Amino acid sequence: MLLVDADRPEPVRSGARELALFLTPEPRAEAKEVEETIEGLLLRLEEFCSLTDMIRSDTSQILEENIPLLKAKVMEMRGIYAKVDQLEKRWMPAAPTYELPTLYRTEDYFPVDAGEAAPRTPSCQRRL
Repeated sequence: MLLVDADRPEPVRSGARELALFLTPEPRAEAKEVEETIEGLLLRLEEFCSLTDMIRSDTSQILEENIPLLKAKVMEMRGIYAKVDQLEKRWMPAAPTYELPTLYRTEDYFPVDAGEAAPRTPSCQRRL
């Protein structure tokens, strides 16, 4: 134990107090750093919330406006396709024939048999 002089009031306690104040870190600097970190996180959280709100509003707009428009267009196109099918049935022959007219028959100009060298004159009769 240190000797205490009568002239000085408690030198050990005042020295210990000064040493404790010197060795104790300043809470202001640490608190300021923590506050800046929290402010940054709060700013990011606010940006994220605004982004999710924007996505939610876009989704609502799509669901409320665009999808009903698309459904109406689909129904309109189905009606058009039905009309086209009816027109095709009305104007298409029952059994389509893909026979060329006799005017353009290849056999008349290029005989299959090697013995037929002279081209025939094409007949102008049309088949129906």
